[in-house]
Amino acid sequence: MTYGILTHFQGFVYGRSGNPTRNMLEKCLAALDNGKHCLTFASGLGATTTIVSLLNAGDHLIVTDDLYGGTSRYLRLVATRMNIQSEFVDATDPDAVANAIKPNTKLVWLETPTNPSMKVVDIEAVCKLVHKTPGIIVVVDNTFLSPYFQRPLELGADLVIYSVTKYLNGHSDIIMGAATTNNDDIHQRLRFLQNY
Repeated sequence: MTYGILTHFQGFVYGRSGNPTRNMLEKCLAALDNGKHCLTFASGLGATTTIVSLLNAGDHLIVTDDLYGGTSRYLRLVATRMNIQSEFVDATDPDAVANAIKPNTKLVWLETPTNPSMKVVDIEAVCKLVHKTPGIIVVVDNTFLSPYFQRPLELGADLVIYSVTKYLNGHSDIIMGAATTNNDDIHQRLRFLQNY
């Protein structure tokens, strides 16, 4: 069949879908976070938009009220047009995060320390409260501290995101984003979206 749909394959079919160099980079980055899986993206915001693409119209996400401007603008100006509701809360108060949970909450987005105010969120406390409600993914933007100083997966986060451009790279001579997880389902869902 000339135009059949390829549903199962092994190896590399198309460079954007994966290649040996990217796979090795992703393994190395996952190891820094003591993580099982890592995915790389063209930028930190590329990683952000891909993660938000896990959500559907009508879904709700809780977001720390002080975070990187690009993420804030994306959530406020773009995600809202897709009927994804973002509720901004003071995540330095774990109870404020827990109290914001609704039946349609699918994701909690933390950043610690925050950009630009350097607020510190107790990742472990927030994760313990949030994970009492099944099905909510906790994402931590760990760009400022990097895995050298903080490993959010070890504190209960489901997904860690980086603008590799900044401190993880060390000198801003590349533009790249990364997301690391130990969750096989989240990894598979993001791996599919990473191709687009």
